[in-house]
Amino acid sequence: MSDYGREVISKLRITNYELVTINVMGCNREIIKKCRENNIKIKIFEGGDFEMLNEQVANYADVLVIIEGGKNSGTILLAQKFVEKNKLVYCVPGRINDPNSFACNWLISQGAILLIDFCITL
Repeated sequence: MSDYGREVISKLRITNYELVTINVMGCNREIIKKCRENNIKIKIFEGGDFEMLNEQVANYADVLVIIEGGKNSGTILLAQKFVEKNKLVYCVPGRINDPNSFACNWLISQGAILLIDFCITL
């Protein structure tokens, strides 16, 4: 995770939502930390293989918000699960030369919703 990803997470305003994540490195762990520090309701999926975890998250959550993801991360595969289920995918745009921004920038180019505010209103 980059400093940019950490900054985005620190500024997110999360209200009236239950967050869902997979307990893996990077932004996911930072979100878990933020939720625990601020008593935000969170469901954490753990164990198993990533394909199964991605399926579980896509079945459970209504919306996917992606903050960062590299070219070879599982981020794009998770987004595909949400698209298959006709669920919304939001992405935070990243720096074009930052490898951690590849997944978000690519997904935005493919039709993901550009997240331009730190408070998500659905």
